[in-house]
Amino acid sequence: MSRYRIDWLDAYREVAEHRKQVPEHRLLDYLADIPPGPVLDLGMGRGRHALFFAKMGRQVEGVDISKPPESIRKLIREDDLDLTWHESDLREFEIPKRKYALIIAARILQLFRKSEMAAIAPRIEEGLKPKGLLYIYTFSVEDIEHIQKRDAIEEVEENTFYHAEWDLHFRFFTREDILGLFPGLRLLTYSEGLTMARTGTNRRLNGVIEYVGQRI
Repeated sequence: MSRYRIDWLDAYREVAEHRKQVPEHRLLDYLADIPPGPVLDLGMGRGRHALFFAKMGRQVEGVDISKPPESIRKLIREDDLDLTWHESDLREFEIPKRKYALIIAARILQLFRKSEMAAIAPRIEEGLKPKGLLYIYTFSVEDIEHIQKRDAIEEVEENTFYHAEWDLHFRFFTREDILGLFPGLRLLTYSEGLTMARTGTNRRLNGVIEYVGQRI
């Protein structure tokens, strides 16, 4: 890692707690373990992970069903970042095999039903190059009771609910679910817990899962 990248990372850590658009801290713990190669951010959203790794000098691809906001596209142009986005539904996106040093799936897997994830997961695993890492941040079954206290949702299959107002499905995972989806990866870390989520002035607890696996 160059001196410039080390200095930038140190500065980034100092301000991370005061910004909303920051990578998950667990992912930062594994920076030294990511082999050379491109990064794929599934569900890129506003680009908090994609931009971080692009600024670190990585070639980055982001996938999202929507185009990035103009502010993000402007930042990519002005900073001359090697960041390409694909406007695509993850169910239809073809992930090249053995290409990526890191695949990030943060706050995205919960939007797919069990049958859909059964098709998506093998493509994610096969997209990793040897020693490549997969990082997942998603919602655990412990989150069900907390979302039920606030939203009107209907269970349509085990641990999967339909939110009529948003016209979206939400699936909540167990440890067995996550490990079963990626049987070919070596488990580096798995954790579950509760975290406080803020949406405007509202606060509520979320049950979350973080997972890091490595292709051997």
